[in-house]
Amino acid sequence: MDMMGLPGTSKHITFLLLCQLGASGPGDGCCVEKTSFPEGASGSPLGPRNLSCYRVSKTDYECSWQYDGPEDNVSHVLWCCFVPLNHTHTGFSQDRCRYFSSGPARTVQFWEQDGIPVLSKVNFWVESRLGNRTMKSQEISQYLYNWTKTTPPLGHIKVSQLHGQLRMDWNVSEEAGAEVQFRRRMPTTNWTLGDCGPQGNSGSGVLGDIRGSMPESCLCPSENMAQEIQIRRRRRLSSGAPGGPWSDWSMPVCVPPEVLPQAKIKFLVEPLNQGGRRRLTMQGQSPRLAVPEGCRGRPGAQVKKHLVLVRMLSCRCQAQTSKTVPLGKKLNLSGATYDLNVLAKTRFGRSTIQKWHLPAQELTETRTLNVSVGGNMTSMQWAAQAPGTTYCLEWQPWFQHRNHTHCTLIVPEEEDPAKMVTHSWSSKPTLEQEECYRITVFASKNPKNPMLWATVLSSYYFGGNASRAGTPRHVSVRNQTGDSVSVEWTASQLSTCPGVLTQYVVRCEAEDGAWESEWLVPPTKTQVTLDGLRSRVMYKVQVRADTARLPGAWSHPQRFSFGPPGTCAHPCLHPVAALPWSSLAARASRLGSGATLRTSRRCCTREMRWWSRCPETEATGQSRPRPPLSAPWTQGGPWRLRGRGRCRHCQRPGAWAWLGRTVPVVTWPT
Repeated sequence: MDMMGLPGTSKHITFLLLCQLGASGPGDGCCVEKTSFPEGASGSPLGPRNLSCYRVSKTDYECSWQYDGPEDNVSHVLWCCFVPLNHTHTGFSQDRCRYFSSGPARTVQFWEQDGIPVLSKVNFWVESRLGNRTMKSQEISQYLYNWTKTTPPLGHIKVSQLHGQLRMDWNVSEEAGAEVQFRRRMPTTNWTLGDCGPQGNSGSGVLGDIRGSMPESCLCPSENMAQEIQIRRRRRLSSGAPGGPWSDWSMPVCVPPEVLPQAKIKFLVEPLNQGGRRRLTMQGQSPRLAVPEGCRGRPGAQVKKHLVLVRMLSCRCQAQTSKTVPLGKKLNLSGATYDLNVLAKTRFGRSTIQKWHLPAQELTETRTLNVSVGGNMTSMQWAAQAPGTTYCLEWQPWFQHRNHTHCTLIVPEEEDPAKMVTHSWSSKPTLEQEECYRITVFASKNPKNPMLWATVLSSYYFGGNASRAGTPRHVSVRNQTGDSVSVEWTASQLSTCPGVLTQYVVRCEAEDGAWESEWLVPPTKTQVTLDGLRSRVMYKVQVRADTARLPGAWSHPQRFSFGPPGTCAHPCLHPVAALPWSSLAARASRLGSGATLRTSRRCCTREMRWWSRCPETEATGQSRPRPPLSAPWTQGGPWRLRGRGRCRHCQRPGAWAWLGRTVPVVTWPT
């Protein structure tokens, strides 16, 4: 039967049918003679495309292609035609062809013994048969031996961060000199192609110094979103020209964002209990990352786990100050100061995604701490805990940075019969400076775990001579009512040390010794009213600041005289010698009737009125109620007048003289 005469049957299909009847040889291949085929490509948008043939090893070769169209019941055939090596030129070309049937697969592998010449040019194309329809690819010509396809990185690809970029390192078993490309995508973007450049033993590798392996590397940008990255390679000749097709893409390399989203964890803290510990609860969920499609279910881009780093800022002399726990674990911490950092563990290590500061908390109940300082020796004593307990004693100047904090670990060698712990030292720093110290004692049966400490006591201590440093200053006396005065002073330095100042004591006494009294004032007040005072009596007042350990030192005494309503309650600290009567009278006359003359700003600021009649004989000034203005009275002070003169009819007093006494005021009656 002449198969060539069948209608609708191409010549190469006829050869294919004949070859299938007696096909023999590897790869389901068959050799035929080429007459007038191949024909052109099918021209349809469907069918095989992007055919590529290459060497994959020293003796193995491969052809691969892509196919667009229905996948069901499709079969592919790879054709390769060439001029035989023993061909003698006779004026026309008599190529021989070989085909390989791959069924639905789009890859065909063959080797030199299949009869395909690898040192000469070979033409390749693919025919795809779907029912009674045949679709054909473009024809390519290739010298197989020199066109080698490399392999992508097949092993582990190490990823690290370097100056805001991602560095990938891997090992290959082939010779160096390949070109490398990468492609990457994020959850919201498509693939982006990038060039890694030619490789010349530039990487550090991941397998170490293994014989026969070559390191390669690539840099690509780091982003604030998760990325999926793939690598491919291509052989590069010494001339710089490509030596083969691009390899397949490697398996996805998934990397997390450069900056992880911040967590929103709430920390709930309860007050310190009787055991000196407080419960801390964490609420909230850690943020989840959006990852590209190829990284779903694959490690690398997602956060491996979330942790909390608990760092104890107090008692830094302990062996270990920090510990990491899983996020969400309930903690029981002491009253010390802590920093809590929420960590996200990724392939790049740990990153902090939230910080929270837990301030110190003191015990609500008062626990006694005995502190004594002598010379440069400081001793402290407090109630002991269970045997085998380690103590951490910490002290720092109040209102200063924690860099000035001092601490020491104390392990009692034997139990004290009095159930007390005593610690003394003679080396600096001591508590001799006149300032406020915060002293805290922690205790633990397991001092190597910073989360197992408990607060034993916390107290404040004012170092140095507290009596001298705490003496109130700027004590002042002000007139308030007819028989009382107001005493005010500036706050004691002890008031800046919480709990140290217990009270102020105000003492007032008459200088004649006939009366004395004290007033107790709360430490938050700096004023008190003294009542029950008598007129025409000189008093002195003093203030002191007391602590729980000892009374303070009295302030410098302030003297004042207390008179009838309107008199001066301020002491005249600098008396001024009296002026002659004639001078006072002259000044008063210039001021007019009823004028008041003051002799010194440093004396009283109110008038002291003393009245005495002016008889023809000498008179002594006395204190008495003011007479009617019609009576011939003169106003003066506690002085004695001597001399002669007329009172009612004289234009001015006679040659009267003042004694050398303080003259507060002179007033002419109206």
